[in-house]
Amino acid sequence: MEGLKEIKRGAEAVIYEGYFAGIHSIFKKRIRKKYRNPELDYEINSNRTKLEARLIYTSLINGVNVPALLLVDPTEFLIVMEYIEGVTVKDYLLSYSGSEENLKPVGKQMGEILGKLHKLGIAHGDPTTNNMILTNENEMFVIDFGLAKKAEEDEDLAIDVHVFLRSLESTHNKYQKVLFEGFLEGYKEFVDANKILEKVKEIRMRGRYVEERRKGSK
Repeated sequence: MEGLKEIKRGAEAVIYEGYFAGIHSIFKKRIRKKYRNPELDYEINSNRTKLEARLIYTSLINGVNVPALLLVDPTEFLIVMEYIEGVTVKDYLLSYSGSEENLKPVGKQMGEILGKLHKLGIAHGDPTTNNMILTNENEMFVIDFGLAKKAEEDEDLAIDVHVFLRSLESTHNKYQKVLFEGFLEGYKEFVDANKILEKVKEIRMRGRYVEERRKGSK
């Protein structure tokens, strides 16, 4: 891992930027947890690395804009993938000063990319605007499959939509309406959006109920 620049450190992994075989790349290395039994820790990190790589590859060969895999080493909990040149949608929106209506295509692109994943039965786990990259060619890419999994039921997909909606509400409230309208246009091209949205409503109602219970107990 020499000669690499650390760009992000999270609870589960460290992200580095560098070059692999002359290609501008991202190196993602999962972190060993000292509190876990070493054999269990190895198994968890190795399996998680393999699953993440498998889901990225499945997405890639089925036309989803994700970084191409360059190296996967489950024994070192390492994934090397191409570096996507661009800006996160979060940063793009935070600095945006144009017409609100012009953001609808951005929302649609995010809906299309999540819809494609869901059509494949993949729940991303953290589809926020910070994990979407807009390139200089106005292409949308989704990154960070660290929490991704094969969806076992519609609720797994609905949780993705709920997380996305929450990211709009908390970070981009000013543009939430037009972005979500665009999102739904793109999303419904690939999945039964109405069925998933019904599940989203259930999730949000449960969340409100829990929040009200917490407030009532204070």
